[in-house]
Amino acid sequence: MLPLRSSWRFARGFASASSKAKRELLARYSGEYPDKLLSKKQKTPTHMYVANAETAERISQYLEPHLQQTSCDTVLELNPGVGHFTKHLLDRESQFRKIILLESMEYFMPRLHELHTLYPERVKVRQGDLVNIWKLVFMDKMDNGMRVAELLHDVPQRPYTDDINMLVFGAVGSYSFFKHLINSLIFQTSLYTMGRCEMILAMPPPIYIHLTCDNDVGYLIYRSTTVLFQILFEHKFIAKVPREDFLPLQAEYKLTKSSKLGKVRSVNPEYLYLVKFVPRRNLHELCPPQDLVALWFFIKQNYVSRRNRIIPNLEKWVPGCGPRLIINPHASEPITPTYPDESPQQLPQYTTQSTTMSNRDYYPGINIYTQFGDLRPSQMLTLFTQFRQWPEYQESSFLASMENALLKLETVNDEDVVTLPEEDDIGAEELLDEAKPNPATGRQKAKAA
Repeated sequence: MLPLRSSWRFARGFASASSKAKRELLARYSGEYPDKLLSKKQKTPTHMYVANAETAERISQYLEPHLQQTSCDTVLELNPGVGHFTKHLLDRESQFRKIILLESMEYFMPRLHELHTLYPERVKVRQGDLVNIWKLVFMDKMDNGMRVAELLHDVPQRPYTDDINMLVFGAVGSYSFFKHLINSLIFQTSLYTMGRCEMILAMPPPIYIHLTCDNDVGYLIYRSTTVLFQILFEHKFIAKVPREDFLPLQAEYKLTKSSKLGKVRSVNPEYLYLVKFVPRRNLHELCPPQDLVALWFFIKQNYVSRRNRIIPNLEKWVPGCGPRLIINPHASEPITPTYPDESPQQLPQYTTQSTTMSNRDYYPGINIYTQFGDLRPSQMLTLFTQFRQWPEYQESSFLASMENALLKLETVNDEDVVTLPEEDDIGAEELLDEAKPNPATGRQKAKAA
């Protein structure tokens, strides 16, 4: 144990080194970034900015193979900040004819307006917060407003089954944002009413692991949100990028022994994952649009506990349905990797390859002991398709339960949209070590905004 005087000297030396690093940071970025992005480290900020030109160059190199494959001529950049990555979009003059810059901070707006002045036909600049678009959706729902429509005014519209309508670039640390993307597809609102935009984002590893894992990782992380995301989206891992290359800087990572999700949160905390994902073009062939909400409720309700047994649970809605599931005369349709050139060995720990989806991917040998957590997403979609086709479906109590749940959703925002009490329910405060929000306070702020 250090003597008192030595401990004091050590603490003073550490504080001095910390102050020196802070001064160097301020000296390097002063004038480019506001003090609030430089003066305080954060565990998982919802909005992040590419810190320098070197980082933007590396990201552009990572994306080169993916951008060569797209014919989309419209891009949207989230929080472009000082425009380090925007420069690389502008350099692709023959490819990207329309660049939408959506910035949430007033500080950066003058510089972005200068880009609009230089490229008036190509660059459109708007101040708004796409990361928290779920709040705008909630406020529009409360007062029939047009906030979302105004925010997305420059976004081109295409039919869902057409090619993608735009590419979205950015760095996002908000779990609520990704839950909203799922809800946008399910309830056919917000961003995905305009087309199947493809997103290329840098995001915290725990979120990507949660969305793309399989049930082998354990039920604490394999949840209904996992199953829904993989049914709705194709996804691909691109690269790891150092977290220190983004502002605000990351606070020191400390894993507490009491953390239920410690093994997930301890994977690559010094990195962000650069990934791409896009809604499945054939989604409405797999599940008709009018049945998407029923699929959502079916998965949410049955994953209240992933240890729930399938046959006893479904017999509460359709008595005597067990033998139909046990005696299945249909051959199962195989699923295949979405991106055959992707190597599973190069994927981050606990994540899985994106695969095709099928509503004829039957779980082999289902019996009265089979649990919902045993099913992979494609098998869960198949189970719902079977359930939906039974003649008793229209008269079952399932539909009444769903209607009651939807009535409750009329008065909540996306942060609270999952009102079903999942066993050991996951939240941003567990997944990302965030402070747990007060739902009432959050809702009051959303109404006041």
